[in-house]
Amino acid sequence: MNDLQHAKSLKELVHRFLETSPFQKQLTTAMVRAAWHKTMPKVVCNRTEKLYVHDNKIFLKITSAPLRHELNLNKDKILTTLHAEMAHTLLQDVVFL
Repeated sequence: MNDLQHAKSLKELVHRFLETSPFQKQLTTAMVRAAWHKTMPKVVCNRTEKLYVHDNKIFLKITSAPLRHELNLNKDKILTTLHAEMAHTLLQDVVFL
């Protein structure tokens, strides 16, 4: 088995483990949180009070109403950015609270 096949099978094994893990929801939330802080500007991260994932939707509590409105207008761009950062997730929507 060459290194590429080994890496691919290891990646598939980890992916299957994450899909079947009882901690899958917490792992997904942690990965989304990390991607959010990596891809969003500091001002957005500083005003993000809470972040969790439920039913393939990201729920974000933003403390600034004008920022929440601006982010809501850019939902598609946010999802595209997060999908690029986390290719294996099935996130479908962003909900701002």
